[in-house]
Amino acid sequence: MLQKQWIQSVQHALDEIKTHYPNSSAQERSKWRNRLLQIKKSCDWMLESWICIEEQISQLIQKHPELIVEEKEVEEEFFLDESVVRQFRQGQGYYGLTMFKEAKPFFQQVVEEAPDFLLGQLYLGLTYFQENELEEAARQFHLLRQSATHDEFVGFAYHMLGCILVKQGKDEEAIKQFSKAVSIVPDNGDTWFNLGACHYRLKEYHAAVPYFYHALAINEDDWESMYYLSSCYRHYQEWESVTFWRVASYEKTNHPRVIESIAQDYEEMGQPETALHWYHRLLLHNPKSMVAYHGIAWNLWTMKRPEEAFLWLKKGLTLFPKNGDLLFSYVWMSLSEGKVEQVEQVMETLPAEWVKQPIWLVVRSRLFTQLGHFEQATRAAEQLIEQENDSVRAMGHYQKGRTYLEMGRVSEAAEHFQEAHHLIKNWKDPLFFQGVCHLAEGRPDLTQTCWKEVLQV
Repeated sequence: MLQKQWIQSVQHALDEIKTHYPNSSAQERSKWRNRLLQIKKSCDWMLESWICIEEQISQLIQKHPELIVEEKEVEEEFFLDESVVRQFRQGQGYYGLTMFKEAKPFFQQVVEEAPDFLLGQLYLGLTYFQENELEEAARQFHLLRQSATHDEFVGFAYHMLGCILVKQGKDEEAIKQFSKAVSIVPDNGDTWFNLGACHYRLKEYHAAVPYFYHALAINEDDWESMYYLSSCYRHYQEWESVTFWRVASYEKTNHPRVIESIAQDYEEMGQPETALHWYHRLLLHNPKSMVAYHGIAWNLWTMKRPEEAFLWLKKGLTLFPKNGDLLFSYVWMSLSEGKVEQVEQVMETLPAEWVKQPIWLVVRSRLFTQLGHFEQATRAAEQLIEQENDSVRAMGHYQKGRTYLEMGRVSEAAEHFQEAHHLIKNWKDPLFFQGVCHLAEGRPDLTQTCWKEVLQV
């Protein structure tokens, strides 16, 4: 009973470290490192004590063999020597505590002394996998697949070969292995989930959906399958299905990633008040979430509450002074409010490698236009137009159009707005300003055409 409580206590402490360490401050990280060191020392002591007890048991059995059968049957096909069983248990102990480096030599010894013991080979393969020694892990699972006679072992071997290929970034090959696994063991929900995840990463969203439903049919509490289903539907903007599966996954797990996704969904659906609600929930879950500070500020801005938006941005920048997303939003909002001096101050402090990034070229072009430095504004916009990405090129044409419009070169501005809209069909702003250009040219019929299209978009 005490041993069970100790294991539960250790697992709880490890879960706490996993949850809190990634987002903790330098001072807090020191605390978590010390906590892990204490756990490791405690585990080492426990395992040393266990080994000592095992040795005493072995000596007792040697002296009085009638106490227990000298050889223990582990599988029907063969018998294991007691020393091999002890090594296997010790390896399992380390593995259960995620101490894979310490577990590996025990499993290697087991496989060497009892090569037909499938569980030993299975655990050795898993240990190599956890240590990221993928080629050796694959070798072990190929051997397991060839030598095993039970479907569960063969299916698991194919499953792990698929997992290895996923780690190697070979999703198409992984799909073949996972498909073999489910053909042998069709009730493994993890394999169905992995099939869906492979298709998702390959951007084959329609193909991914039925696999996630298969996983849910086996395990109705599988929140990750729910989350991925919502993400698949999101790519097709089927918002009703997106919301259903996002909320379902949130109810199962209350995971911050799900909360963040729900907030971003409502933001994209043009529902800033609801998005704001979910970003506040995210902040309650993680008071140091940069995404939450940015999301709250941005949605307050879209709701025409600039003073509150700037306050939240400043709070975020206090915690994350070098975060690019927060800085960009601060600069963009400041430009929109005509706070040019604040923008210039931020631009002077940007790291050199940021200056040529597309989003900052957009800011530079916009800033130069507001300052009346039209030649510099045009050059910055042209740097965007020269890029390969259509979205970036569209932004370049849009900024050049804005600059030309300020310069009074209306017909040329209209051409750039038209090109921006050609590159991104569902972007309203270029169409609106193209209509403004036609109005300035005395062509209200063309203006009406543009603005009608704006309403359709």
